[in-house]
Amino acid sequence: MNNSAQIHVLEVIVVAGMLLMSLYFVRTFEFSPNITKTEENELEILGNGILTSLEGVPDNLEQYPSLLARYSTIDYKDEFKDYVNRSLPYGTMYEISLVDISEFSKHPENSINDHTTILKEALVKVGKEARSSRIIVIDGNIYKVVLTMFLTLR
Repeated sequence: MNNSAQIHVLEVIVVAGMLLMSLYFVRTFEFSPNITKTEENELEILGNGILTSLEGVPDNLEQYPSLLARYSTIDYKDEFKDYVNRSLPYGTMYEISLVDISEFSKHPENSINDHTTILKEALVKVGKEARSSRIIVIDGNIYKVVLTMFLTLR
């Protein structure tokens, strides 16, 4: 009797079993695609980072609770614009506005535009806007600082 034919059949069965086991082993791993989808765009993330970093730095003049509160006043708005210009990519159009929430809550019949101060107005408002905001307190009044970014020119 020829044993080599039986050994070849046994080899084929072992190899087929090894292939099936390796496919099962590989299939147990979760592969994620390289593309990640987020609800925020890059400008929104960058804007949140800018406002958060300013909010976390104490005011060195000790007049305001944070550097964001100091920069949000009319006297220091140029320093705020300089900081944002250095932080955003070149060519990004942006607008900084300050909403007086305390006054708006006292007079809700007025438009929100009556309680909004524009610290820096965007020259061009093109494309989908990315908006970041923080709540601050200045002299007992509550304000909302809004950084709105429009596009990046390349």
